[in-house]
Order: sequence, then C-alpha cells, then structure tokens
Amino acid sequence: MNISAIIPTYNRRALVSRAIESVLAQTVAVNEIIVVDDGSTDGTAEAVQSQFGPRVMVLRQANIGVSAARNHGIHAASGEWIAFLDSDDSWLPTKIALQLQALAACGDACGMCFTDSIYDGGTDNKVSVFQETGIQSAARFGTIADPIAFLASGWNPFLAQTLLLRRSLLCEVRGFDEALFIGEDHDLVFRLSFKTKFCFVAEPLTRVDRNPSRGVGLCNLIASRDDRKYDSLQRLYAKWLAAPELTGSAYQPCIRELLRRTYYSSTAAKIHDLRVGPAVRTIAGLRELGDSYSSIISTLVRNKVKKFRRSRVPA
Repeated sequence: MNISAIIPTYNRRALVSRAIESVLAQTVAVNEIIVVDDGSTDGTAEAVQSQFGPRVMVLRQANIGVSAARNHGIHAASGEWIAFLDSDDSWLPTKIALQLQALAACGDACGMCFTDSIYDGGTDNKVSVFQETGIQSAARFGTIADPIAFLASGWNPFLAQTLLLRRSLLCEVRGFDEALFIGEDHDLVFRLSFKTKFCFVAEPLTRVDRNPSRGVGLCNLIASRDDRKYDSLQRLYAKWLAAPELTGSAYQPCIRELLRRTYYSSTAAKIHDLRVGPAVRTIAGLRELGDSYSSIISTLVRNKVKKFRRSRVPA
C-alpha cells in the first residue's frame, strides 16, 4: 500500500519533531510525510525543514484550523491510503504494520482501520480509549458493526490520529468539515460509516497528549466555556439529525438529546458570563426542540445546583 502520513501543526515547534520521529520509526515505512503548518508564528515550518529536509514535505497556510490543514494535506497527498497524526501526539513503532495486517484480515470491504490509544500528560484517566468507550475484543483484530451507536451515545473511539483509510473515501465524503472547531473527527467518521466498514487493532498504538498545562490543546478548549466549542457541537448534531440515512432511526432521539444538552451547557455558560442576548438566542434552539420556557428554567436551575454540589465534594 502507498501511504501518506499527514500531520497538521500550529505553533508546536518544540513538539512536532517527536511526532515526525514516531512516523519515521515505523517498522513498515510510510511513503510520504506531509506536515501542514497552519499559520505558525514560532518558526515551526522552518524548524521542520531544517531538521528533516526532503524526508518531510512542509506545506503552509494561513491560520484557518486543523480541519483545513488536514484537507490541505489530503489534496497534496500521493498515497492511496491516508494516516493522520496530531503534532503533539505520537505513534508506537508497529502502528502501521498492525493496521495493514488488520485490513488484510478483515477484507476489502473495510476501507478504514483505527486503533486503541493511551493518554499522556498528567491526565487522571488511566484507561485506554477502548476501555473508556466500551470496546472489548478478545481478538487482536476486529470490525465495528455499528459505529454510529458509539457516536450517538456521545463517545468517540475513532480518534483521527489513529486512522488509516482510503484516500478515495476521504474525497468521496469531501474530507473534514472546516466549519467545525472541535468534533471534526466525529463528523468524518459519521459520514464514512455510510460508505465503508471499519476494522480495528485492539492495541494502544497511539499516545495522545492530554496535558492540561499547555496553552494550546484540545483538552483546554473542551474544559472551557468557549462559544466555539458549543457552536461546533450544535452544528455537528444538527447536521447528523438532518442526515437522510438517519431518518426514522433509533439514533435520532439520542442525537437530539446530545444537541439539547449542548444548548443547555451553552446557555448556562452565557448566563455565567452575563451575556443575556446570546443566552436568549441559544434558548431559542431549545424552544425549537420542544422545550417550554418553564422546563428550560427549571433544568438550568437544577443543573446549576448539581454543579455546585459537585464542587463542594472534597477531593
């Protein structure tokens, strides 16, 4: 297989070399490594070019986000298969080799393979991603019969940095949604689930950085009250509910509930920051889902009380 590895990066001069080295250390080599610099201001692109020379293709773009960076890499890639890695994460040496074995074992119907992952960087979560999301397999390789079941439950074991998939499939679903600030990998997997079968390697072959002390990191955004988080999740779940493939399915109520929870969290964050106008506009989304004003107020109060009580519990 001809494989291209795509690494988007932004202001991670001190970290991206570790990610690249982990790709170069694969027991089965990839055919090309593409680093897409998403408008870094710390000399990331220059450092990569100086350290790795022609072994790594460096592309540059304005700072428009990780989804656009990945799409840029997909368009430039020559490989029939694409693997992704975030610039603060790393692969274990046998990742690609074992994924190729899994794809061979599971047959041509599988156009995507993902792996288990482990978290690094001070997180209290000591389990792997598969343990966290409920994937259990006695075999080394396996297939996922219903990936949407995971997504509709709010869990995502299909991390972008573990994926190996056909480039033709990525082009068919038009890559990542560049309007999403988070959850873009959830959305990609959702759309791919209607196009191909998924197989997996039941071993943690990717190390994912979840260090909350860094200023640039997904875990920082998820823990914040940033509007970009809520706006992305609202767009994500609304898109899924509108998908014709889900019309009348058992997953529609689950996804609608995820959207409802997002609206409540967004409303509470805006009220906390005394942004009344934006809070009222978010409440309009809850009204469209069928919630009455009285139920909205009681739910917001109940959630606030629960949060306060949790904060009072000794660590």
